[in-house]
Amino acid sequence: MKRLLVIGATVSALLGAAALVTPALAEDAPAGTLVPGAQLAQVPPPPMPAMNWSGFYLGVDVGGGWGNDSDHEVSNTSGMTSFFTPSAPASLSGVKAGGYLGFNWQGLGLVLGVEGDGEFSNLSGRTTYPNTGIPADSYKATIESDGSIRGRIGYPVNFGLPFLGNVLPYVTGGLAIGRINEHDQVGATGASTNLSKTLTGWTVGTGLDLAFAPQWIGRIEYRHADFGSFSYTTPLFAAFIENHKNITEDVIRVGLAYRFATPPPPPPAPMAMPAPPPAAPRVFIVFFDWDKDTITAEGRQIIAQAADAYKSGAPVQIQVTGYTDRSGSPGYNQRLSERRANNVAKALAARGVPPAQMVVSGRGENDNRVPTADGVREPQNRRVEIIAP
Repeated sequence: MKRLLVIGATVSALLGAAALVTPALAEDAPAGTLVPGAQLAQVPPPPMPAMNWSGFYLGVDVGGGWGNDSDHEVSNTSGMTSFFTPSAPASLSGVKAGGYLGFNWQGLGLVLGVEGDGEFSNLSGRTTYPNTGIPADSYKATIESDGSIRGRIGYPVNFGLPFLGNVLPYVTGGLAIGRINEHDQVGATGASTNLSKTLTGWTVGTGLDLAFAPQWIGRIEYRHADFGSFSYTTPLFAAFIENHKNITEDVIRVGLAYRFATPPPPPPAPMAMPAPPPAAPRVFIVFFDWDKDTITAEGRQIIAQAADAYKSGAPVQIQVTGYTDRSGSPGYNQRLSERRANNVAKALAARGVPPAQMVVSGRGENDNRVPTADGVREPQNRRVEIIAP
């Protein structure tokens, strides 16, 4: 007994501690931190884009229905008609199952289509001839199978939902064909007539197609069909009973169809941003006095700027090229331009530019910034250009 009390006290203490600790964790946890019992928010699925309903489709359906088989009797013997005219039509009910095939075309804001279907059916019902006094005097009507060829017109709607975004309410109508069986029975062992007949009539209805995936479409539909009128004659003793029939049905069905249309292509991948144009080369110019290779104070400032620019970016090879004016001989000017370039390269190296990253050369009196005649002392031409790509 003491052991049970100890266990119970321990469990109670643990539960109480959990109740105290859990709120503290939830309150004290920093923003974005998961705490015990917390769940990550679910990312909602993307909405379904608007669909083009054009194309062929093939589906199956199942449903239930009700109907009427009205009967009017006419006899060639006086008084027989009133006996063999039922007081009410036979009420039919049952289930149906089958398939359908169709084609849609979407344009001008509407969906136009043509569809055919065929179904097996067991809609049936029985009614009696109440005036004969014989319970077995009755007839039974059965719709064994039926089909239709119809036109459709619908208005496509996209609600922007993830799975049920595209719907197509429509109306439909056309030709109906039915296989009907009639069985008349007079008395338990009396005369009977069994007749199967194919009838044609019309059908109208309305429905809703719902695309829950790019190529799968659900359906719910209501249709009314009138298979028209027909007559047949039943021999009865010395009389002949002429039966005038009219068969109608109403059906509610659900279906599932597969679209053979090519699914829409995936959205195009975002276009890659074009590569930025290469940066223009940076050019730093160090000017020299006439017939001098000594770097001036202003030149040292330009070299410092060039060295800082080199060190602020990715290491690249820079060009250090010396020039002169045209006041001396070409040979002398070539040597002077090389001394000027080498002095600038040494100053750059002193400021941290690796010598291996420099291409040092002299161009003498070639490539003047300011074209002049031979022998002219032009300050703009006495220079070293530092070019960083």
